[in-house]
Amino acid sequence: TAQLCEAAWALFRESETTGGAFAALQQGLFQSKVAAARKARDANIAKRRDVLTGASEFPNLHESETKVLKATPVVLAPYGEQKYKFDALPPIRLAQPFEALRDKSDAALKSRGARPKVFLANLGTPADFTARATFAKSFFEAGGIEATGSEGFADPAKLAAAFKASGAELACLCSSDKVYAEHAEAAAKALQTAGARHIYLAGRPAEAEAAQRAAGVTGFVFAGGDALATLQDAYVRMEQP
Repeated sequence: TAQLCEAAWALFRESETTGGAFAALQQGLFQSKVAAARKARDANIAKRRDVLTGASEFPNLHESETKVLKATPVVLAPYGEQKYKFDALPPIRLAQPFEALRDKSDAALKSRGARPKVFLANLGTPADFTARATFAKSFFEAGGIEATGSEGFADPAKLAAAFKASGAELACLCSSDKVYAEHAEAAAKALQTAGARHIYLAGRPAEAEAAQRAAGVTGFVFAGGDALATLQDAYVRMEQP
């Protein structure tokens, strides 16, 4: 609370030195500060460091459609003989980038009868893959890409068959680092042969990254990564012929 008060008081004093609120607006003082704060916050939202429940985290692809009213900008009336002109501070929705992806998913559901899908290629036992599969499901569904689960696989041929049966275009390997070391490369090759457009691996790139990429892994999903950019890229890849 003390830090908030000090920051607000400093901003108040800074605006007063420019000649008051209207002068500060005319000189772009507030606008520049808002733009800088928004840039930093947008980056945190894209990386899911700032959580937007229901949008970037804990998405629900089966929620009911909601009508949203659009805000109408207020036009500043002249004050006496003086007309103030300055750049506007437009209303924004922090969740809008994720909502745009969800809108794409909704449009696909209406036109094709199905959402874009990612196949969670789980390797090993539930103890091996559950944590990362749960993370991957939330990650992709935040962008409207439905995650199709699977049992744990050790046989690449059975994994490839399950991927084909899922109807998904994307695949994401989910397991522990230990299992990745033993099975990720063979699994990625099998998924690539089965027609996966893009193969992700749930986890940070590690020492085996070069070998995994050579086997067909083309992206990594992990906490702190740019989720928004990854999801936007996924749609671009799915739209390519």
